[in-house]
Amino acid sequence: MTETREDRPVDDRPRVTARTRVKPRGVPSVALLGAILVLAVAAVGLLVGNDPEDPAPVAAPSATPTPPPEPAPDTAAAAPTTAPPTTAEVPRAFVEVYNNSGVTGLADSTAGRVEDAGWKVVGVDNWYGKIQETTVYYPKKLKEQGERLAADLGVDRVRPAIEPMKFDRLTLILTDAP
Repeated sequence: MTETREDRPVDDRPRVTARTRVKPRGVPSVALLGAILVLAVAAVGLLVGNDPEDPAPVAAPSATPTPPPEPAPDTAAAAPTTAPPTTAEVPRAFVEVYNNSGVTGLADSTAGRVEDAGWKVVGVDNWYGKIQETTVYYPKKLKEQGERLAADLGVDRVRPAIEPMKFDRLTLILTDAP
């Protein structure tokens, strides 16, 4: 049996057809529009913002010029004529720390002391062989830095690097607790 239009219950709500429905992907979300707006405002702010290299605004000249203040004789003599020279920090070499003692963890704890002294530790391990006493080994081009590392750590023995050591860094071999 087929229903006719008169047999259906009357609904006061308007019917929505497929043509009037809005698909969610067709309309940008409010969050997306807000994000675009924030980015646009930020871009404009960067382009228009104050540049720290811009010169400061200059005051308009007054009708009566005022002479510049003269320094008092006491302060003029005390002021230095040149700035004191600054010494640049000397770059420090990389350091490898090796344990050649029976003390477990000695290389790790000493590596912390080396870093605290401002050096960059790039390796920590055990050294196999017989070393007489704690020694800083240096390649020829890093002799001064090897001596400096030894002075920083209180190591008395400094020697040129030998095979199988790397020749681009300092090698610290520990034989006892420094």
